[in-house]
Amino acid sequence: MEIELNRGVDEILFGMTESNIIDLIGPPNKIVLDGYGNRDLIYNKLELVLKIELENGSTLGWIEVHNRESRWNDINPWILKRAEFLDLLSTNLEDFYESEDYGYMESYSFCNQWVELQYEFDSLTSFNFGSCK
Repeated sequence: MEIELNRGVDEILFGMTESNIIDLIGPPNKIVLDGYGNRDLIYNKLELVLKIELENGSTLGWIEVHNRESRWNDINPWILKRAEFLDLLSTNLEDFYESEDYGYMESYSFCNQWVELQYEFDSLTSFNFGSCK
């Protein structure tokens, strides 16, 4: 699974509708509605959450990747040390990150690039990103 910022994951692209996604990869294992009326399509085997957002015309606007086999720029971010990956992303994105500490979970956001990393117990648990185009 290849993460491509501002594009999507593999053939799953930002701007796709829910029906486009289902035609491509099949029905999700679960659909969760958030407090804003957005639809989270949860794919267990892919370890992927695809967010269909009303504010984006009910199209894919945010992706959560939890799959430890995924790659970004041919790099497996799941095996890199946190500081190393944050430095690498900062350099590549030409952006600084903000951090928030929630106790056992820390979040690192590159707000200008719509990228968020979540770490639990010092391990990457989620690589989240949206389209900032």
